[in-house]
Amino acid sequence: MANQTSAALLFPLLEDLGTAPLVTPTGKGGNHAHWTLGHLVFSEAGLTSIRHNTTNPHASLESFFGRGVMPTPDGAGYPAYDELLAELKSLHSAAMSELEGLSEEDLDQACPNIPEEIKSLFGTWRQAFMMRPLHWMNHRGQLADCRRAAGREPLML
Repeated sequence: MANQTSAALLFPLLEDLGTAPLVTPTGKGGNHAHWTLGHLVFSEAGLTSIRHNTTNPHASLESFFGRGVMPTPDGAGYPAYDELLAELKSLHSAAMSELEGLSEEDLDQACPNIPEEIKSLFGTWRQAFMMRPLHWMNHRGQLADCRRAAGREPLML
């Protein structure tokens, strides 16, 4: 339920910010919507890779949207916003389809090859699926600030 709720709260902001993707949330910068969207695509694909012990199919996005990478103010080199949004929706749909088919035992299986320092967050499939809505809600707050910086009224959902 948390995964569906976080998506229901996040996607309207991402859709609205398609017309203002590079507005930063503060006068001192921060993660604009285009960077946040790319980061969520890269991270979402990474969570699937963690569960299945595969290579992230969006590894090419890491230099733009990976952990610790700062947004570029003009979004130079970023994939198109609409393409990223469509991909995030597709990744979300696939993750929800997968989750719906899992048993409690499936959720408790270990994610393979997880470094010890992050096992408490991603050690099992259940934990990996729980990190999704937490991560999305963290970035939703930034998107809400981007909307305000763009002069838009709060979006009440």
